[in-house]
Amino acid sequence: MRKLNSQFVTTFVSEAGLGGQNGTYYGFVEMDRYYCMAVAEGYDGDGGQESAKLAVDAAIEAFVQKPGLSAGRIRACIKKAHKCLTRQSIRIRLKAGILLLVSDYTRFRYGVCGNVMLFALRNAGIYHQSITHTVYQTMQVQGQTAEKGTGPKQETGNLYHYLGGRAGITVSGKIRLEDGDLLLAATEGLWGRVNRVEILDAYESIQSVDEFMGDLQELYLRGSVDSIPCCCIAAVDIKKTYKENKAFKKKVLIWTLVIVLILAIVTTIVIIWYRIRQRKQQEVRSTMAVYEDTGDTYMSDLNCLLARQEYEKAAQESKKLDKNAERLEKEQLYSEKINISTILDQAVSAYEARDYTTARAEYIKALQLAKKYGELAPLISLIEQKQKLVSTGMEIDTYMQSGAMKEAEGDLATAGALYAKAEAMLRIVDDPEWLKEAQLARLRVQGQAAQEAKDERARARDEVIIDADKQAALDAILAGDFEAALEAYTKIRDAYIEMEENEKAEETTQIILSLQKQARAAGDLSQEDIDADEAAAFEAVLAGDTETALELYTKVQEAYLALEDEESAEEIGNIIASLGQETPADETEPSLPPVPGAEPVEPQVQAEEPVPEAQEAGSPLDQIGRVALEQAMTPILETALRETANQDFASAIESYGKLAALCREYGDDKTAAQMEAMVAGLKKLQAGEQAAESGGDTDG
Repeated sequence: MRKLNSQFVTTFVSEAGLGGQNGTYYGFVEMDRYYCMAVAEGYDGDGGQESAKLAVDAAIEAFVQKPGLSAGRIRACIKKAHKCLTRQSIRIRLKAGILLLVSDYTRFRYGVCGNVMLFALRNAGIYHQSITHTVYQTMQVQGQTAEKGTGPKQETGNLYHYLGGRAGITVSGKIRLEDGDLLLAATEGLWGRVNRVEILDAYESIQSVDEFMGDLQELYLRGSVDSIPCCCIAAVDIKKTYKENKAFKKKVLIWTLVIVLILAIVTTIVIIWYRIRQRKQQEVRSTMAVYEDTGDTYMSDLNCLLARQEYEKAAQESKKLDKNAERLEKEQLYSEKINISTILDQAVSAYEARDYTTARAEYIKALQLAKKYGELAPLISLIEQKQKLVSTGMEIDTYMQSGAMKEAEGDLATAGALYAKAEAMLRIVDDPEWLKEAQLARLRVQGQAAQEAKDERARARDEVIIDADKQAALDAILAGDFEAALEAYTKIRDAYIEMEENEKAEETTQIILSLQKQARAAGDLSQEDIDADEAAAFEAVLAGDTETALELYTKVQEAYLALEDEESAEEIGNIIASLGQETPADETEPSLPPVPGAEPVEPQVQAEEPVPEAQEAGSPLDQIGRVALEQAMTPILETALRETANQDFASAIESYGKLAALCREYGDDKTAAQMEAMVAGLKKLQAGEQAAESGGDTDG
């Protein structure tokens, strides 16, 4: 009825400013008895418009649900907007300022929280202006000078009150409206850039409200262009107010008195019932509070199971609440606390299982949820302590795993140091079983390291003994004492077996087999008379009796020729030739064996440079020469032994030939003859194998 007999025209302008983000919002609703308009500005950056929209929608929704022009009703609607922003502050804290205007089409009343301002204009003047909760406004009221444009958009500290924070609310008294009035609501973007005089100037010259709004928009944009904030301007043109019929009003008054009397009786009954109901509701709230407090206490002790049981009792009790909003709020609260207790249960279980990655993640989730509730401050402190223990546990686990890796790699010193670090940290952590594990690991690697050091010392001693035996074996070979060489290499092999050097033991075994073959080859020569003579010749060479050796080798050669064994006769002939090329004692230089097909070369004698007595041709090697010869022979001799062991007779013959030539070069003809005898024996072995292979092929 009131709406139909009045005329309120609403117009608005909204600008995003230079920032490109419009943090303002506007809304209104026209009901039969009431008109309601809300203008809001958000203070949370890019999400400002979302905050403003939530605030406007919540306030208007609350008014529609329960309309009224009382100060308490307006205050309740603004509080509803505040609670809405608080509940939605999950990711970021939502903040906004709001002005809520309510009219019954004859009067108006408004409430403000923040920096949205209302101007009531009539007859080319401002007959009422609202206050804001800003430093700028306060300074103006106190008569102080304040720079225009000081506002909370960039610095919330310039606001005393705002939704989502300290929500102080100012509500005006009832103000009567007249036809032709204009109500102008504006955010700080307008009143911070356009002063009161400029607004009046624009109002005096208008032909229409649209023209007035356009002029205000130009004034807003005309200011400093360096920083143009967002802005929202909403105007209500009161073209016609509601006029009450006095006669009708009198009738209404009478009926109202009757109704009031009836209502008084009903109200008395209702009040009695309500008080009984409220008392029961209060008992429900008290019971819920006890359950919740008990659950919080259990949670602070990490007794999550008992805490969860108490929260479930509180949730069950909350279903008895009459108010839907309160019931939903409590159900959500207890649900979140139950969720926190469940997450903590999982974190504790993961920690006890040393699954620190999971424990850390669960503690973080629980901490984020618990920080929403001030009553859980002891739990928050406990969770932070547990997080430190988790970090310590992760560090200990890293030390233990790294120690195990180093132990597996054989780096026992590093492994022991890592286990020791873990042990030191575990003395702080209450985990005796893990401490014992770290101690045992450290003692184990330390024992292994000590044993390895002991084994290494023993190995070093064994290596010294082995090196001595190797030298003795080589000396025996050079002396032609195969029995002594075999004995020495047998000792070496046994030592390698005891040291578990299997590869070296096998290599030594092959050398033993090679020496045994050579010994057998040398023994085959004595099977018959010819072989006996050849053996005797070899012994004469070893004894340095070249003359006897030449006689015997000549006898052997003649025997081979008689047997038509030209190949053996040729080999013996080469030995004879070698022995026959020994340099007489009176020559200045030893002559080399003749090269087949080459012209004989006269030895070169250097007059006036006599050879020192120790270096005369044909004299034994001095100590230095002997050492140099042995050093040069050792690697070739070892190679020859391996080649013989592998039955690579061709390579072995070549190696022994090199040794013979090396001995001739150093003047050790006796050893050279021994090496040449080796060559002869190997050639016989090689010939025997070739004959065996040829016979096998023929048989096949």
